[in-house]
Amino acid sequence: MYKIVQMVPALGWGGAQVFCIQLCNEFAKKEGYEVTLISMYHHDPQKHLPLSMLDEKVKFITLGKKSGIDPSMFLKIYKTLKNIRPDVVHTHLHAGYYCFYTYLRLKYPYKKIHTLHNLAKQDAPPHGRKMFKYFFKKNIIEAVTISEEVHKSALEEYGTYIKTLIPNGSDEVKPTAALQKTTEKINSLKKDSRTKVLLNVARITKQKNQKLLLDVMRNLTGENVIAVILGDYVADDKTIYDELITNKPSNVYFLGKVANVSDYYLNADAFVLTSIFEGLPISLLEALSAGVIPVCTPVGGIINIVTKDIGFLSDDVSEASFLQALKNYLHSNETIIETLKSNEKQLYNKEYSMQSCADKYNALYHSA
Repeated sequence: MYKIVQMVPALGWGGAQVFCIQLCNEFAKKEGYEVTLISMYHHDPQKHLPLSMLDEKVKFITLGKKSGIDPSMFLKIYKTLKNIRPDVVHTHLHAGYYCFYTYLRLKYPYKKIHTLHNLAKQDAPPHGRKMFKYFFKKNIIEAVTISEEVHKSALEEYGTYIKTLIPNGSDEVKPTAALQKTTEKINSLKKDSRTKVLLNVARITKQKNQKLLLDVMRNLTGENVIAVILGDYVADDKTIYDELITNKPSNVYFLGKVANVSDYYLNADAFVLTSIFEGLPISLLEALSAGVIPVCTPVGGIINIVTKDIGFLSDDVSEASFLQALKNYLHSNETIIETLKSNEKQLYNKEYSMQSCADKYNALYHSA
């Protein structure tokens, strides 16, 4: 049995966490594979992604991490991995540097992979980056970047020890049993049957920059368009959320976190992302799979995907530039829109499906 461990800090409502679940599920389909997903924090159904998203073949373990720096994690991770004795340990987000102690003590041959889900300086704090550089240099951990922009930032931070780029993948968006109710919900928000629906799927944070979307929508009150924002916030970002709600224009709707995000993609005309930095957003890949036109700011791996043949990219992250990008979308004729939809579905099937992504990781896991 080939044993794979995926590890995250927690299954919060974020793209990297969704990616990790989908990657686990894809490997669970393979004959002869045993997949374990480890969450350092205990799972909180009120705050975290539903465990129903996990394939029943995936083993799920939580380690009870405390808030802040928790030294007990080093020994807990060591004991857990020693007991599992995996062939591969694949870490994501801040889980990576909590494994350093284990990697120095657990000596049998096994692969150690860490995926950088963001630009290098945003992926880990200074002390974490310093330690990662040591482990990358010693060839103890193999780093994986997820886009050309992330790869470039990793080379600048860590040097030539960074060699592997595997673009993120995602499951194809499919309708759920709640599709009809979701359609009715969206229709109730529209001005009429011709209203364009812009969808933003992102946590409410400074990074995701929903304020820019609200500022732009305020300038589009004369257009037949609405924006729907799906996403939750952590306690530290409640002030951001409160300010957005207080100042939102009438054509913007905050619907919070929902379990059936796919149904909202299938009711959207365009996918909007106003981030100030990114890695390679899973939400963007989901939009591609659904044929929903992306209108985004030019940050991180987004610029490698949203070309003029796929969607609309602003020149920068200013209000004027993003407003122009949205107007370019809204005023495009149906022939152009249908061509873009066809192009993005082809791109998704060729480059960004989860099956394609898992196959590339599988090759890396088994490489010498």
